[in-house]
Amino acid sequence: MGRRPRDLSGQKFGLLTAMYPTERRDHRGSVYWHCVCECGNEIDVSAGALLDGNNRSCGCLKDKNQKQIAQRRHLVDGTCVEVLEKRKKRRDNESGFRGVFYLKNSNRYRVDIGFKGKRYYVGLFEDYDEAVQARLEAENLIHNSFINIWKEWNQKEQEDPQWGKEHPLVFNVRKVNGELQVEAGCQEIKTS
Repeated sequence: MGRRPRDLSGQKFGLLTAMYPTERRDHRGSVYWHCVCECGNEIDVSAGALLDGNNRSCGCLKDKNQKQIAQRRHLVDGTCVEVLEKRKKRRDNESGFRGVFYLKNSNRYRVDIGFKGKRYYVGLFEDYDEAVQARLEAENLIHNSFINIWKEWNQKEQEDPQWGKEHPLVFNVRKVNGELQVEAGCQEIKTS
């Protein structure tokens, strides 16, 4: 004999109001409650998820928060300025430094850098410190330059939105003779 389920009828959990228990149970035996969200949607949620605060809406709260975050971010050609500015060390990188990967079979370090959804190969290095230095130089050339140029462009665009429409920001990376190069500036769009 299990314990008697708690009565959650009429209680609010975030945007959800528990209406009545259903016959359904989760893997721990927790009762699913039929709930109504403030947006009008109805959803069944386990009592455990309601009480622990894991479900606070039908999903509309997540959508609303993601839209607000998207409005605060500045995306340029699929690159988020804020992500570049606040880069952190990745937990899944064994070398301990982003973009520097230890290759066990060759006992060397491979250095890559990503920008606009593409990966650019920087080089192979015997020495870890050289590999990290190469990555930092690539970040300075690509990421930091992009941030600085975007900030200048954004300031002009804020002052004169029409100027921003007529002079879109251009920032492209390419490899020429094994070297990373950046093409940056504002292109003037000619109207006839």
